[in-house]
Formats: sequence, C-alpha cells, structure tokens
Amino acid sequence: MAPPVEIEPASPVVDDPVAMAFDRLWDRLARPFDVVGTVAALVGLSPAAVAQLVGVVVATSEEAEHLLDQFPVTVRSLATSIHTNAERCIGQLRGPVLWSETMSARASSFGDPDLFVCSAPSRAYDIDENQVLVAALVEVREAAKYASESAGDRGADDPLIRAARRNGQDASRFIEHPSLQRVSRSRPRARALKRTRSGKHRKTYGPALAMLDRAMNPLDRDDVRAWCDERTRMQHYALMGLVDRLERGGRRLPDFRAERGALYSGPVQYYHPRGLGESGQLSGIVVGQLLVDIPMRLHDPDRDRAEAELKARAGGRRSMVIMEEDDLDRAIELAIDLARRGR
Repeated sequence: MAPPVEIEPASPVVDDPVAMAFDRLWDRLARPFDVVGTVAALVGLSPAAVAQLVGVVVATSEEAEHLLDQFPVTVRSLATSIHTNAERCIGQLRGPVLWSETMSARASSFGDPDLFVCSAPSRAYDIDENQVLVAALVEVREAAKYASESAGDRGADDPLIRAARRNGQDASRFIEHPSLQRVSRSRPRARALKRTRSGKHRKTYGPALAMLDRAMNPLDRDDVRAWCDERTRMQHYALMGLVDRLERGGRRLPDFRAERGALYSGPVQYYHPRGLGESGQLSGIVVGQLLVDIPMRLHDPDRDRAEAELKARAGGRRSMVIMEEDDLDRAIELAIDLARRGR
C-alpha cells in the first residue's frame, strides 16, 4: 500500500483520512483540558505562542466585540438589590426609625432629640448578575494582556494585536465604572451563572454570558487544525492508526491528556517535535518501549536514512519508521513483543 505520506484525498477534506485523524484525536482529548498546554502538545507550538494566539482569539472575538459595544446599554439596565443599613440622621428621617439604636445613640450624644437612627434603603450592585458582567470584562482584559505581552514591540504593526489591545483597554475602563467598582472580581460560581441565565435580566446580561462561554472554549477544532503543518497531520494519522490497532481487542484506551509537553493515553505517548533539526530531542510516538515516527523528510523513499535519523533521537529505545500502512501493524507487533520480553 502507498505510504501514508503519499495519501491524496479523493474527495472533500471531510473524507480525507488524514484530516479525519485530527478530528478523531481532537475528540479523544480528555475534557476539560488546559487549552494552552494541550494545544501546544498537539501542534508543536510553544506555550507562549499558544497563549498569545488564544489571547488574540478571545480578545477580538465576536463575543468580546458585542460585549463592549453593548456595555453603554447594559450599564443603564444593571440589576440591583435593595439593602437596608442603619444610618444616623439629624433633623430628618430616611426610613423607619430603629428606636433601640436611636436611644443608645442619644445616650452617647447628650440626649439630642433631633438624632435618629433609621433603617435606610440603598441600592446594592454586588449581586450575581453584575459579578457575571465583571467576570466577562476581566476575561477580555486578561486575554488582551496575554496577546499584547507576548507580542511585545512587534504587536504595533499587527492589526489583530492592536485590536486586542484596544478591546483590553475598553474592558479595563468599563470595569472601573462607578456602578461596578464594588462588585466582586472573583469568578462567579455555577449558581450565579445559572441564576443569570434564568433570571428576568437574562437578555441584558446575554453578551456577558456569551463572552464567558467563549473564554471557556476559546478554540475549536478548525482553529487548531489550521496550525498543523503537513508532517504534524501525518503524525496524527499514524498515532490514531496505532490507537485503532491497540483497541481491536475491544479495550478502549483512555482519552489523551497533556502532561509535560506530551499527550498520554495508556501505553501511548505523542511527543511533537519542537524544532526541525533537533536530532537529540525525543519526538514521535512511543508505544510501550518502542518509538515510532514517520520520516523527518516527508516523501523521502530512503528507509535506511529515515531509520538512522529516528534512531538518533530515540534515546536508546528501539525505534521503527512508519512509511507504509503495513508498518503500523508491524509496529504494534514489535511493541507487544518488547513488552513481553521486558526489554
């Protein structure tokens, strides 16, 4: 059979087995997951680069733009609650008189007959709905901060970075609105989100809820797929081919989780190459005690050269190059044999 690196899609991308391998891998990621660490392990970008990309995506998203555009309307319709506070009044009444407190206050004020302690009503803004609004603005501000700090001086020429900075500045300014200054900055709990979604002010706070949803899921599979180069896509194809063969007996491997820059699933680990030409760095797919990978040079027919390059970065492990579909079966057989022999 032709080598995986030579596969050409015969129909749209949705029917391309290589593209489908990425989708299947994305669906096998253990959720919830750390976006920066997982995407970095998946596509080989540095965590700093992924953080910048996530910051740009979140800070310039449609949800962020809508939240900021609607803020002048939202702030005029803020939900409030009425609190009562004991307030000392002289010569006037600002609510029901608290006689016990009034007599105590007069006793310490030389019996002033014009002194009253009243239960004065006041508006309180530190409630669930406004905590949701502030949290959404904080997400925009922090996303813009990540985008801007990672870009440094280079961001001055990037329209997306400039847009992220502008939105971050607007969000920072809106957070300091007088009505929101005393609202808690802690992330709202699930109960607060539920009450905001189902309350009578849900339309007013809809943009904030949408922004929090986007911040929780900043990237979809299409965003991440666009960052995969050809060799990365072929590694994903080989990885999922190995997983399929390990699961043929009916036992499903655990979903992939990201740890220390790699993806782990039972006996399988995927190490994306962080840089071309780093022959001493472990990269490829580890199955038990065997390291397998596709050739560093795609479409290279020289198996001996590919094997030598893989062995140089295997760190003493047994290694095997995947150049044909049948190599995947042979790799699983070798990995199982190594595990049985314990070497």
